[in-house]
This record gives sequence, structure tokens and C-alpha cells, in this order.
Amino acid sequence: MKSKDNKIWTVKDVLFWTSDYFSEKDIPSPHLNAELLIAHVLKCSRLDLYMKYDRPLAEKDLSHIKKLIKSRASHYPIQYLLGTTEFYGIPLFVDEGVLIPRSETEILVDAVISYIKQSDQKSWTLLDIGTGTCNIPISISNSFKDSEKEIHIVATDISERALQLAKKNIDNLKIQNISLVQSDIFDKVTVTCDCIISNPPYISEREFKELPAEVSEHEPKEALFAKEDGLEFYHKILLNADKFLKENGQIFFEIGAYQKDGISKLAEQCNYKIIDTKKDYNDFDRVVILKK
Repeated sequence: MKSKDNKIWTVKDVLFWTSDYFSEKDIPSPHLNAELLIAHVLKCSRLDLYMKYDRPLAEKDLSHIKKLIKSRASHYPIQYLLGTTEFYGIPLFVDEGVLIPRSETEILVDAVISYIKQSDQKSWTLLDIGTGTCNIPISISNSFKDSEKEIHIVATDISERALQLAKKNIDNLKIQNISLVQSDIFDKVTVTCDCIISNPPYISEREFKELPAEVSEHEPKEALFAKEDGLEFYHKILLNADKFLKENGQIFFEIGAYQKDGISKLAEQCNYKIIDTKKDYNDFDRVVILKK
């Protein structure tokens, strides 16, 4: 973004220049990315940009936008640049200490919500293992905020930084029914629950090497990578789940696209079985539901 004749840059100029530049750098959804960054700096909505089309940009805003463009052009995640993302229609804070929530995980949330809604049971205790931003518990809690059902969710993570961010999200949304616990899977968990929910790290070593740089170089490896060909954490959860799961309780896992058979074998070894599977938007197995 250079000007040899001291050009005055308007919102429109910067928007289209940035969109074209992102296209050259193979940034997905280049125009949307341009809108998001510029709206972030100007503290307005994307729609408002078009109301300010001919507005000249102040030098400080232009300088800030340039820095963000440079970072995004190097494939630094836009969610980290903005400090926020949206999941299940809910705005959440994010930073480099946590995995960026993916739309596929909404399928996991849908499965849990559907299960609770279809039951006559009024009081529920849920356990979310590896909560990260707390996107799963927050989405479930929000879905039942006007319901007669009483939902209490214990959300755990081994990372103190992740839990600090989870607390920031909970406090920002004024949610009262989520408890945070720093725990390596079950080691600090003291409740028995109706459902165990987890979107654990499940990328194998081979798959990790094939990830886009935007993911592998910037998102926390510990939130992505798992040993045992990606099955490490499913195995650890299944080995001890019966100590924390009520009779007839169910386990909800998000899984990798080709992991269903491996998880089915692990489940059988631990006296569980897969009772249902949910597909993602690309027709891959993405969620499995297990029961004794």
C-alpha cells in the first residue's frame, strides 16, 4: 500500500487494495478478510464500511491497517489478529494460547443439545474435557438459558492460559452455570456427570506435517497433536470415564475424518460402544456418541 503522490486513501481504496493483495497472497475469502480487518481498526461493523466508503483514513488508522495486512498476508490467523471469533452465533475472545473454534464443532454441540432436549430429565451435569475458549459449554448453556432444564457444566483444561481465556468469555457473557477446573483429563475432576463431552487433540504426527502453515505454525500444538495415531486422548478418556459417568451416561466425541474405526476398537476394549454418528458438512464422520 504505497503512494508516490501522497494519495489520500479512502475506506473504499483500502478495502479494494487489501482484497486484491490478499488474493495475490492466496488468503481464503480475501474480500471478507479485508472487511474484517478494516472494520476492526475503525471500530465499526462490516456494513458500516460501505456507509463510510468515501471517508479518508487517518494516518494512525492507515498505519494500523498496514500492520494487520502484513500479518494476515503471512497467513497469521485472522481470529488472533482480531482477538475474537464467532461460534454458534456467539462472540468469543481468542488468543494464541487456544485453538480457534471450528464450525465442525457446532455439530458436537448440536448433538448434545438434541440429546438433552429429547429427554424428560430436568437436571443435568455435563463435563467438557479440554475446553479451550469454553466454546462448547458456553453454546450449550446459552441454548438452555430460557429452559426449565437445570444445566451445570464443569469445563476442564490442562492449560492455565486457556482457562483464563475461558473465564474471560464466561464473565463477558455473564454465564453462571459453568465451573472451570484446571485438570489433566480427570485428575482434578470430582463430579459424576450425565454426559462427557470432548473435542480433544486428534491430529496424528503424519497429519500434523500436512497441516497448512496457518494452523501448524500459529495454533498451539498441544491443542492439535495426539500420539497413538491421533487416538491418545480418546483412549485416556475411555479408560477412566466410567468413574465419572452416571449409569446410562453418554460420551460425545468430536473425531478426525478417518478415526471412527479406531475409536470403535478402543471403545470395545473399554466396554463402550458407538451408538450414533454425526456427519460433517463434507460427509465425513465428525461426532460419535458412546455408551456402556
